[in-house]
Amino acid sequence: MPGSYGLLNENFREPLIGGAELQLTMIAKKLAQDFDISFIVYDHGQISPEKINGIEIFKSFSIEDFPKRKYFKIIYSTFKSLKKANADIYITRSGRVFPSIVAFYCYLTRKKFIYSFASDMDLDLDDFGNIELILFKFLLYSADLITTSDKFQNKQLKEVFGKDSIIINNAYVLKSKIPEKNGILTVLWVSTLRKDWKNPELYLELAKKFPDIKFIMIGGPDPEDPEFYAEINNKTSEIPNLDFIGFVPFKEVDNYYSEASIIVNTSNVEGFPHTFLQAWERQTPVLSLNIDPDGIICNYNLGIHSKTFEKMIKDLKRLIDDKNLRYEMGENGRRYVEQRHDLNVIIDTYKKTLQNLI
Repeated sequence: MPGSYGLLNENFREPLIGGAELQLTMIAKKLAQDFDISFIVYDHGQISPEKINGIEIFKSFSIEDFPKRKYFKIIYSTFKSLKKANADIYITRSGRVFPSIVAFYCYLTRKKFIYSFASDMDLDLDDFGNIELILFKFLLYSADLITTSDKFQNKQLKEVFGKDSIIINNAYVLKSKIPEKNGILTVLWVSTLRKDWKNPELYLELAKKFPDIKFIMIGGPDPEDPEFYAEINNKTSEIPNLDFIGFVPFKEVDNYYSEASIIVNTSNVEGFPHTFLQAWERQTPVLSLNIDPDGIICNYNLGIHSKTFEKMIKDLKRLIDDKNLRYEMGENGRRYVEQRHDLNVIIDTYKKTLQNLI
């Protein structure tokens, strides 16, 4: 995963970190106890190869190369890094073009290839261009194994592409100590600022509806649309009760989840958001506009799935007014993560899967 360097090297601030990167680095650090693990990351001018906590890191292309469409450089540098890694199994998660490059390398070199779905967007044919769809189909049909994160993805993959997958729950590192909330009712939004499907403008509108409540917004820029980040920053300066923090490294963002009373998600499409796990692990309920993977928010009372923005306003008021409800949902969330997403349990599935492929 190219955007993983900031998660592997905690001294480096990488402004683009998503749930796919978080999942793979979290799993890789645990697997490194039993396997030789390598990562292909963006070229930030760092030394290469570099070894951090037993994981060997190879740089490839720059973060600006995709927006500038430097495809020859991307393919060449990726192949070069993949060859240096010399792995038995190559795993990538989410995305289309970069995973297709990895799949093609594995096809040529007869290496094992695993593709893991993260976003439901990659199962929507209307979201693909013609060439992109050809590449993605090659990726899927050449994969030795495909993993999905929930029943919906598993079913859609079979219906849309005719491919089978195994479901592996997203993992999370549980912390034994859960800090007390600081007593200040706080609403939190965390995501990369992508205009097309994250809908950060809706969060700004939500903050305006509750001028007496503290709202916090965290997120780095989309490298393909940095102007949008500046636009959101400017708009937030006009909302007195909204603090726009910008990008926060993963090792520091947990403090915001701990202090938050409610987590808001305004996305049109996700997979299984890592932000949900972070919230529930910190006993914080989730208020989601559109996303409820396999209906778990409603089925396990982990927050509220609003479905419309008008109802989201009403649902937020309900959560603000009812402290006991927030506490009950927060406790349910912590219990849900403990039972279904504990990394120490899920890692055994990965170990068995990799050993079977080898």
